[in-house]
Amino acid sequence: MRSVRSIALILAAVGSSAAPASAGAAARYDGSVPFTCVPIVVFECVEDHADAADAECKRRAAASVNLPQFLNVDVKALKVYAEPEGRQSPVRNVEHLNGNLIVQGGQDGRGWTMTVSEETGKMSATVSSGSEGFVVFGACTMTQAGR
Repeated sequence: MRSVRSIALILAAVGSSAAPASAGAAARYDGSVPFTCVPIVVFECVEDHADAADAECKRRAAASVNLPQFLNVDVKALKVYAEPEGRQSPVRNVEHLNGNLIVQGGQDGRGWTMTVSEETGKMSATVSSGSEGFVVFGACTMTQAGR
């Protein structure tokens, strides 16, 4: 399976894992201030042939599919980006649903959706194209500016 460098261009924000949150931190990750996410685990699924039965999914480390270590989410600026790599992807839609921040976008022939618990920072994201898809899990934390 091929490494997906452009997943970071599209996504640049991901995850679902334990993230520190204090009892009074309701809606910390509501998009009102920037935050940073760390991709931890990625499930990569690739359809190798025209027959969908040949699709194969494998668990990968985020680094093995060329995701940056840190993904910055700035809802107000409508972008997800990685420094110092200089990668970024525009945010096209933002919603709040049942205590989750849902951020969506698309770039380079792929669409992506990221869901972040507004209370805990737990995150999951999907990225898809015609013959491949990714599910990414990680954790978010407040950036220095958002504290």
